Amino acid sequence: MSLEDAPFIGSPIDMKAAVDGLFIVDGAHNQIIKVDAEGKRLLSFGKRGRGPGELQSIAGFWPFKDEYLVYDYNSFKFLTFDHLGGLIDEELLNENPIHSESEFNIPITLDALSSKKLIIPTGGRKGSLFAIADRINGDVTYAGKAVGKAEPEYNNRDVTEALSGGEIPEVMLNMVLLSSSSDAIYSLQQTTGILEKYTHTGEHVWEMELNIPAQKHLFDRISDHNRGIDSDGKPRLFIYARAMDAREGGVALQLNMPDDQPFTIAWVPEDGTRIDLIKVEGITPDAHGFMEGFTVSPDGEHAYYLKRSTGMIFQFIWPL
Repeated sequence: MSLEDAPFIGSPIDMKAAVDGLFIVDGAHNQIIKVDAEGKRLLSFGKRGRGPGELQSIAGFWPFKDEYLVYDYNSFKFLTFDHLGGLIDEELLNENPIHSESEFNIPITLDALSSKKLIIPTGGRKGSLFAIADRINGDVTYAGKAVGKAEPEYNNRDVTEALSGGEIPEVMLNMVLLSSSSDAIYSLQQTTGILEKYTHTGEHVWEMELNIPAQKHLFDRISDHNRGIDSDGKPRLFIYARAMDAREGGVALQLNMPDDQPFTIAWVPEDGTRIDLIKVEGITPDAHGFMEGFTVSPDGEHAYYLKRSTGMIFQFIWPL
């Protein structure tokens, strides 16, 4: 589906598959749009602004059984809507639950277990990889073992210098992808390729190294590429996966593959006993893509990929 096919969408930036359709986060109009299998609009809610129910920059959307949760990054607030798109409640946060002394908002890559409980990357703070934060009572549980020390704040110049020198920036050593199902939390440590499963209370269940043969020299290639670009070039990040989507029965990861490899999804079942690689013909991801849209339908029949640079959404048969 292209933007020409769906002129009511301005700029899709993320997606979530549902049993009866696909939710699309529209960054241009600051809306959530639901379409059916043919791309016909079923529902839309939210609009740009600073008032009640209005949004400035959507950085998270989660459809739950009884409500929808939307995270607005710029205004640092969480909004809940009913299934007709009516505003139920919104909360403006005064501080980052895991870093109260910081002026910076919650990282964009957070996930949600429910409308009240969040999973937030910690960047190595307190020796952890992520935290489970309850927005109601303020309880915070830290989980995961940090790879390196926690950097106080993100410094764009330091990050740019490290990447252009072919090195992993220290502030990115503890970068993770997070996704959750009804009974599990999955965390992928991006610079080691370690995938871990946790309970909703933060108890460690298992870990495994992706160890994908085609990714064996991936970081060497990224390093060589970054050293060879000029000042106008765009460096690539040292990451093993571009997106992740947990579903009942396991977790799917859109892998960051070398340019000569096909679009590849890794499926890891909930017991962590194996990795199934799914190669999809006809899709060429962006070379510099990160946090791209990828989601698997709850019925396990289809998967979707969003190419942000063009706004194209691809649907393909899920083979498991």
